[in-house]
Amino acid sequence: MTRSHYVRRACSVSALAVLIALVAVIPDAFGEQVGDGDQAPGFTLQDMAGKTYKLSDYRGKAVVVLDFGRFTCEPCRKTAKDLQRVRDDLAGVETLRVFQVNLDGPLTDRVVPQGIRELGITFPVLLDRKYEVADAYGIETIPFIVVIDPKGVIRHTHVGYEEELRQTITELHAKYRPK
Repeated sequence: MTRSHYVRRACSVSALAVLIALVAVIPDAFGEQVGDGDQAPGFTLQDMAGKTYKLSDYRGKAVVVLDFGRFTCEPCRKTAKDLQRVRDDLAGVETLRVFQVNLDGPLTDRVVPQGIRELGITFPVLLDRKYEVADAYGIETIPFIVVIDPKGVIRHTHVGYEEELRQTITELHAKYRPK
């Protein structure tokens, strides 16, 4: 065998070793998906206008609904519409806060204002441009709904569009809202 053959073979073995190491590490790079009874990971995000929202600001004050989704996803749009109807049904109720945690990534600046306008969204759309909050919640599929009680405990999660979302949110709000 020539020297270059040994070098190519060593490089192939090294590349394989690196690939095996990455496969072993990648699952640990993402957070485990949150579930009912878990403490909700805290976060701070901004909306398109630059206003900052912190989950901790609603502790003890409100039931919080997080809608992880995109305006470029049809089931996400349906979910956002339903959540807007919930907000409309409970207009003026300060013990329910609804937020979309938007995951449109590089399309954010173009599609978020358009989505807000087209769907008539009046609740805050928070921009998770680096997917840090989605990673903290272990989001793998959207839409993903998280309902958090005033103590910061997750009381409901759902992946995909949920036909009964309005009823579910209304019932959870009635059960967990601060009295």
